[in-house]
Amino acid sequence: MFRPYLFSLIGLLLSSCTGNTLYHHYQSLPAEGWERSDTVCFEMAKAEEDIDGSLFIGLRTVANVGIQDIVLAVEQCSDSAGVLRRDTIRYPLNDAEGNALAGGINCHQYENMQLPFHIQKGEGRTVRIYHLMTRELVPGIIDVGIRVSKP
Repeated sequence: MFRPYLFSLIGLLLSSCTGNTLYHHYQSLPAEGWERSDTVCFEMAKAEEDIDGSLFIGLRTVANVGIQDIVLAVEQCSDSAGVLRRDTIRYPLNDAEGNALAGGINCHQYENMQLPFHIQKGEGRTVRIYHLMTRELVPGIIDVGIRVSKP
C-alpha cells in the first residue's frame, strides 16, 4: 500500500542530490586498452536555456595504470557549427613515485579536469574525447566520462 509513495519519495530525494549537474555520463573502454583511433562521444540533448558552466572530464583506471599522466583532446561541437572549442589537456594520474592521485583500491576515479562550457538555448552539444599519447594503445583506462554543471 505504501510502496508507490515510498518509491516516489526515494526518487524525489535522489533527484535533489544532483544539485547543479546538468549531464553526467561515463562510457566504458575495451579491456585491451584505449586505442588512439577510438574517440569517446557524448551527445547531449538540446538545451532548454542558455548555459554558462563547467565541463569536468572524468577517468576511471585500474590500480596500476602504468603511466604518470595522459594527454587528451577534448572537442566541444555544436549541431550547426562543428567544433566550437578544442582543448588539449595533460591529465595527471600518478605522482613521480607512481602513487595514484585518486583514492581507491582496485580502481581509481579521477574528476579534476575542468573546462569552460557554454551552450545556447535550443542547441545540442557533442563532446568528443580521444588520447594523444605516442603509443597506439593505452592500457588501464577503463572508463571516460563527463559532467556538465552550472554555477
